[in-house]
Amino acid sequence: MSLKESAADAAAQSLRTVFEQLDNGGTEPADVRAANTAMDVAGVFGVTADDYARLLHQH
Repeated sequence: MSLKESAADAAAQSLRTVFEQLDNGGTEPADVRAANTAMDVAGVFGVTADDYARLLHQH
């Protein structure tokens, strides 16, 4: 697995956690910060919104 794929997968997992929390009526600030940080790191490796869409729809 490449660094880009690893970063994208980690960020997608963090986003999935936040989306599940939103479905249940709220979010945990620490989880939102973790997702934002993971997305920032993934962005350095060229991860795009299309990558997230693909990953989030796989699960």
